[in-house]
Amino acid sequence: MTTLFVVADTSCGKRKITSRYGKIVGGENAIKGEFPWLVSLTRRGGHVCGGTVISEKFILTAGHCLCTGLNQGIFKPAALKVTMSQYDLTIKNSEAYQMNVKAITIHPGYVCSQPKDDIAILELEKVIHWSDSVGPACLPSEEESQAARNFVTVAGWGWTHEDSSKGQRATILQKAKLSLINMRDCREWYASQGKDIKIQDSHICAGYKQGEIDACWGDSGGPLMSNIDKNGNQTIVIGVVSTGIGCARPYLPGLYTRISDYISWIQKTIQK
Repeated sequence: MTTLFVVADTSCGKRKITSRYGKIVGGENAIKGEFPWLVSLTRRGGHVCGGTVISEKFILTAGHCLCTGLNQGIFKPAALKVTMSQYDLTIKNSEAYQMNVKAITIHPGYVCSQPKDDIAILELEKVIHWSDSVGPACLPSEEESQAARNFVTVAGWGWTHEDSSKGQRATILQKAKLSLINMRDCREWYASQGKDIKIQDSHICAGYKQGEIDACWGDSGGPLMSNIDKNGNQTIVIGVVSTGIGCARPYLPGLYTRISDYISWIQKTIQK
């Protein structure tokens, strides 16, 4: 039985149901409102990363989404906005709306440009009001294991191909179905390609041996999701889009921060 860590003051993980999957690289359009906890993190009016609503005031994202790249600094809260109920980035007069960020908390173990502890929490200036298109995610408990799951879903507005001449950043929210890869195989595959990236035990590895389907740049910080029950009536967010080598390359599946390893830190951060 799946056990949950519930942060919000309302039911979590409820979404519109669809059985169609396609290919973010190799993805297909999500249904509008399908992932009501998924938000767009923006800077200077443009999408930069995804995030997950976990309560009425807090957003979960990746630590590297908040690095300036200049002397490994961190963005100030005022530089960022969180867009709720986002679907099509090109439509300005929709129900999508922005909220200001009050505070940024990056995991103390995270160092910019490094894969370890790539997780962060944004505190919003105001409280989110729940609606059909905005709702919180369910998170796994510390004891929750992903071993029984075979397939997961990733969603975001990232690039549709790592080669900009063959793809571009998605304007409509994309989703893709991925296979979970055990950590031994994941490390062996990366090593076979001469990649010495340090894959952590706190990572989840997801993708395919042959590549073709994967998260890509711009999907960072977004959720890796699994259905709690076989009917798909409730979804749990088990990972945060973190890192990898390129996008959708053979033997190089994506790496995601394993949320169940950080539940104590999440709880302490939001209860400050």
